Amino acid sequence: MKSSELSIIIYSCWRNRDMWDVFSKLFRKYWSDCPYKVVLATDKYKKTDKEYVFDQIVAYDDTWAKMIKNAINKAETPYVMLWMDDYLLCDYIKNEDIEKQLNRAKGQEDIGYYKRGEAYSLDTQVGIWDCAFLKKFLKDEWSAWDYERIGSLSKACSEQPVLVSLDYEFPYEEGVRQGKWMIQGAKLCRRNGIKIDTNVRPIMSNKDMAKIYLKGAILDLNPTLVVKIQNLLMWNYRKKK
Repeated sequence: MKSSELSIIIYSCWRNRDMWDVFSKLFRKYWSDCPYKVVLATDKYKKTDKEYVFDQIVAYDDTWAKMIKNAINKAETPYVMLWMDDYLLCDYIKNEDIEKQLNRAKGQEDIGYYKRGEAYSLDTQVGIWDCAFLKKFLKDEWSAWDYERIGSLSKACSEQPVLVSLDYEFPYEEGVRQGKWMIQGAKLCRRNGIKIDTNVRPIMSNKDMAKIYLKGAILDLNPTLVVKIQNLLMWNYRKKK
């Protein structure tokens, strides 16, 4: 019997279906007794010979925001955990740890807060979200990056406190970026005996990884300023289109 309080929504697309098997194998190993329904949100789905961990598949080809809101409606729980398909579990999950965070989300006690309107106070990293907030706040035209960059700095977000756990870090690795395996993702698969097809998805070079770390270091200097510049550039780009 799955929880009626919380569901897990995995955002993906048919093009990234190679990640579903990897995700499922690691999920089954590190969270074999997961009490929450796992919902795959994808643009389309065709039955394959693979056995995935998903309890429910919601195929809906639209913007990221519309796909998430549609998956929330199908999940029918008041809270959801939002994941991407390349967020891969790397250690064992204790259900009591998740329940503790869920109870905090309900009661807003013994927990920290992001500064209001701070860059990436909203993000697509693994976290628990109030469905009522998401359905009200998400703009239909938003991509995942709009949610993080525009949403975090919006007036609506500055009026809504965003809670953050100060004593628990969810154990996962970002496995893929820009269509390639990140080195830590490839190593995680290797440790767990999972074969990856580098013809479909190559592994990043050390140079590729260095560029990612450099961009991260620049962002860390002043995240809010950097995101404001990114938003301005994106706004000008879309205006010209």
